[in-house]
Amino acid sequence: MYRLLIIAILFVSFAMNGQTKTKKDPKGKTKVAKVDSTGAEIEEEKTPEELLELTLPLETEIDAMTGKKVFYKERKLRNDSLRNALRIEQRKKKMSFWVKTTYPNPKLKNKQLPIQLCINIANKDTNLTYCVNDSICKDPEIKKVIYEKVVGDTTYMLIFIQAYTKSKSDGGVCNAGKEQKLYFVRWNPKTNVAKWKLKNINSCIKTITNMTKEKITEWDKTSVLNVSYHRGSTFYDIKFDPNKPQLGFQTEGGGGAAE
Repeated sequence: MYRLLIIAILFVSFAMNGQTKTKKDPKGKTKVAKVDSTGAEIEEEKTPEELLELTLPLETEIDAMTGKKVFYKERKLRNDSLRNALRIEQRKKKMSFWVKTTYPNPKLKNKQLPIQLCINIANKDTNLTYCVNDSICKDPEIKKVIYEKVVGDTTYMLIFIQAYTKSKSDGGVCNAGKEQKLYFVRWNPKTNVAKWKLKNINSCIKTITNMTKEKITEWDKTSVLNVSYHRGSTFYDIKFDPNKPQLGFQTEGGGGAAE
């Protein structure tokens, strides 16, 4: 009877181990790893902090002769210096303007987000990252805040993005094509809530052609910005008045907001 009881306990123990796995995180704390239906561990995306920890030398070790724990003060100081440098770098990146494309990690088995275009905006000690699914305008070569003005609690911005067309579905037709986007952003840093309005003003894939006379990135920010483009047989004319940013994009001659 005791033998049967021991076998039953071992069976339950093995079954539980098949559902979860434990491992140490870089700080030495035990955490439970996610596993799939077969019991195999699902690899998760590691943060920059976790990746750094994997490269750092151990700060404590067990002496093989005495069995006592040995603490290495110099290693600890060097490691802390590298950790602090990473924190400063991450903070600097977080509080700056950037635009980049994020891709799913092919090494991860769990469900991931598709290819996205992400924009990060910052104001003093607040930042906001906005991402949209975009497999056409990837890894933009030009990204620039061409206008920014604070009125009360609201920050108004115009962001210009340009990338050479990088699509695998066009059969190479758009290899020299360009994707151009113009974003109007109405952002309240205090509440960290923003409204984003997009105009695709040039796209080889979507057959949109930019007909604007002046180079948008060289706009003087004082005169009214006039943007013209057409898609097929339809022509569009929009304008942006830097003295009235709250109006956003306006239809040329219509006097009203375009969106």
